[in-house]
Amino acid sequence: MPLVSLAKDALPNVALDPQNATTPLGGPMIMSPFKYIPPSGTLSSPEPDVPQRKPEQQRIIDLNAAGNYRAVGTEGLALMTKEKQEDDLQLMVANSLVWTGRIKEAVPTYQGLTKGKYANEANVGLANLQRWSGRDDLAAPIYRTVLAAAPTNADALEGLELATRELSPRTTFSAGASRDSSDVRHRSNTISHRWRDKSGSNIMEIETSAVKDWLPNIETRQQSLTLRYESLALDLKPSVELSMPTGGNQALYGSVRIKLADDAVSLSAGRVNWGQMATNPNALALGLAASHFGATAAHGFTFGSLRGRVEYYDISDKNRIVSTSVHLASNWRPLGSNFRPFVGVQTRAAQFTSPNYWSPEIGSGILYAGLLGEWSSADWNFFASAQTGARLYGDAGKSWALSAGGKRWLSDDLALNMAFWAMESVRDDTAYKAQSATLSLEKFWR
Repeated sequence: MPLVSLAKDALPNVALDPQNATTPLGGPMIMSPFKYIPPSGTLSSPEPDVPQRKPEQQRIIDLNAAGNYRAVGTEGLALMTKEKQEDDLQLMVANSLVWTGRIKEAVPTYQGLTKGKYANEANVGLANLQRWSGRDDLAAPIYRTVLAAAPTNADALEGLELATRELSPRTTFSAGASRDSSDVRHRSNTISHRWRDKSGSNIMEIETSAVKDWLPNIETRQQSLTLRYESLALDLKPSVELSMPTGGNQALYGSVRIKLADDAVSLSAGRVNWGQMATNPNALALGLAASHFGATAAHGFTFGSLRGRVEYYDISDKNRIVSTSVHLASNWRPLGSNFRPFVGVQTRAAQFTSPNYWSPEIGSGILYAGLLGEWSSADWNFFASAQTGARLYGDAGKSWALSAGGKRWLSDDLALNMAFWAMESVRDDTAYKAQSATLSLEKFWR
């Protein structure tokens, strides 16, 4: 079944800015970038059953047979604006739009087919879109409607299985480690449990974590308890996170996030545990906190998807950090459907330089470019990314970064996740290196 990742199409460039590997409201970010599985029989476009086609219609069929789904979507939409097309051609266009990430344009095309000959195929397509956008609670009833009419529909059976699994409670055990060339070491262990109410639209999570940061002359530990809540049914889809260390400095931290413009814009604000985010024992020992304001925006174009991010931190040591990024994931695939080029710009600036975390007073700007690949099957997926960067200004220089990871399903309800990255850049006019690894085990309860 084709799979398109909407929410994680462009994550913060954690390889160049490891501090962004943990963000308010999300816990540790799992580096799972763009996902695409080329169509291979499921949701396949129908065989044309009309003996005579106009030349422009036949061209759409020929492009589809050749696997040029981007052209099928573009030219098919243009053709449909001129006059109504046969249902099989419309379904061909709708599937091609989905396979190339043009979700908003695919929805009305599918909706126009839900009462005709291809109603089951169109409804499965709409259910898949709901599931890929995180609304498994809305997708599951659509799959059941299809199965009521066609109990052996393979796509609906698979989709319902995946949606049901996502709606099930899950317990996750995670362990992570990182180190850098300044001799900072970091270890973390996390246990979390996530569940939903009967509607499936309200998500709750409780998490306990332990972190250890150390240098040759100092070691600091902290344990924390975190509560999260997200409502998918409300207009702004608000998310709330509350956390508190369970020992020592028991300060309360909290953040809230809302989504606007059909989830294309996200706004967040709150008070965060900067000492823990800094992954530095001195910052953790000082109990540094920060007021945080953030915004992200994403938009899809014919040539790719663009995502921007702005983060502002007013830290309790009177410092201020502003970081930004713009990331373009291209739809151009010169090396095949599994590989996606990307380019981006990342900046960071501080009011003054602190020895307790990366804070370039002169600013830092990096231009980067790279290639992302992903491969999947029914019980595993794997991604790998490589990029190189160049200095734009300030405390920056030539850089490179590598990342890889994936998920392996050990059974229907047990999955193993792994993620690794390594990078080299310039900080404080010297070469800077860092590496990180995360391993997690997910158990679904059904």
